[in-house]
Amino acid sequence: MRLTSKKTTQIIGIFIFLCPYLYGTDCFRCDLMGKIRGIIFDLDGTLVHLPIKWQRIVEQIEGLLGVKIGSLLDLYVELWGTESYESVSHIVEEFEMAALDKLEILDDSPQLLRRLSVKYNLGIVTFQSRTVARKVIEKIGINGLVMATRNDSPTRIGQISRVVSASSLSFKDFLVVGDRLNDVYSALKVGCKAVLVDRIGRDIPIRELRKFIVISNLKNLLSIIEKENERH
Repeated sequence: MRLTSKKTTQIIGIFIFLCPYLYGTDCFRCDLMGKIRGIIFDLDGTLVHLPIKWQRIVEQIEGLLGVKIGSLLDLYVELWGTESYESVSHIVEEFEMAALDKLEILDDSPQLLRRLSVKYNLGIVTFQSRTVARKVIEKIGINGLVMATRNDSPTRIGQISRVVSASSLSFKDFLVVGDRLNDVYSALKVGCKAVLVDRIGRDIPIRELRKFIVISNLKNLLSIIEKENERH
């Protein structure tokens, strides 16, 4: 069964999360299953927005490689460890750097990170380059975050794994927060909990809403985490 109304999907997502607090634990709901001790954030699209000219990037890469690109993320995996990967990454980085001056901070994310850093291990995963990611972190004024970029791994699973391995915690202790389904499914595959920041109103099947929490922005994330930890 698939929902046809994006509005209905959002309402059901909220209902699923609130059910255990309003009606008890037997209600149909998403259960993050376990205490949260660390939080890993995606960067672009979750904490900030970088207005990158993706179409121009694709055109330049296709010109370089002489092939059509279906997915840039799939291309990263295909080319990983080759000189072509470095060439492609360099092209993308030039456009990322050009977008830095127009960086938009989302949902007062620096304040959220500062509050969370008091209690939780924090990490960043991103398909931006390491250089660009560091500049973004500098701009939002948050230091000391463990970070994994496309220079470290071409997959989200690989990046999450690097952040977790840099801590004394296990995968089940971490919550991954991202704005793409690839973020949450990658988190679930390695045993992390997951929150999807759905800013566009995706049509998500009800069965999937059992697996992760869906929020429209970051403003209520702290209260969600605290309520979840109170349950455990």
